Amino acid sequence: MFPPLFPIYVPALIPLHPYATLVWLAGVVCLWLTRYTHQLGKRLGVSYYLFSAVVRPLGILLIALGWLALYAPQAPPFLAQQLGWLPRGDWMDILLWLGVLAFFGLGLWSVAALGIRRSFLYRRLDDPLIMHGPYALVRHPQFLSAIGITFFGIKLFNPAAFFYTAYGSLETNWILFTCALWTLSILEDRELAAHFGSQYEEYAGRVPRLFPN
Repeated sequence: MFPPLFPIYVPALIPLHPYATLVWLAGVVCLWLTRYTHQLGKRLGVSYYLFSAVVRPLGILLIALGWLALYAPQAPPFLAQQLGWLPRGDWMDILLWLGVLAFFGLGLWSVAALGIRRSFLYRRLDDPLIMHGPYALVRHPQFLSAIGITFFGIKLFNPAAFFYTAYGSLETNWILFTCALWTLSILEDRELAAHFGSQYEEYAGRVPRLFPN
């Protein structure tokens, strides 16, 4: 009735499984290295933009690989045809899928508001402060999107519910991931406040950092 095993289980990533947490954490570090846009942009000029255009996409790739590596071991053959798009095959799967799609939509909305260059490559010194769209709800909607997608993803595709293998805790990884992005949002707030001054202070005073009020 449904397609076979959803491609979130990538056998080629099985060797990365023991290091999955370190892989996505390295991706977060890459994002951290490109968060000091205004400080490094003033000091390094074009060199910084080239650096950011390489390191930022690498960070996003490492985060995706790290999370896929958590799921990498395949399902036993006798379950492969039963899981498909709806692992449990009941209405709860529909709700979880809606959660994944809603936060994925938030991510797309955020990229549309901020722009592809500023989202995935680099930010220039003369870029204005974006305060409309999802940025009127929270100051870091892309981080919130990643947190929501991974949360509903581990509830929907939790290997521990089906497979009898040794698995790292997806819930622990999600908590660490959320804490890492929360810390990154604080650092970015400081950077933006130093650059935009009173404009950002007024914005931060009325819009929450990461989770809507």
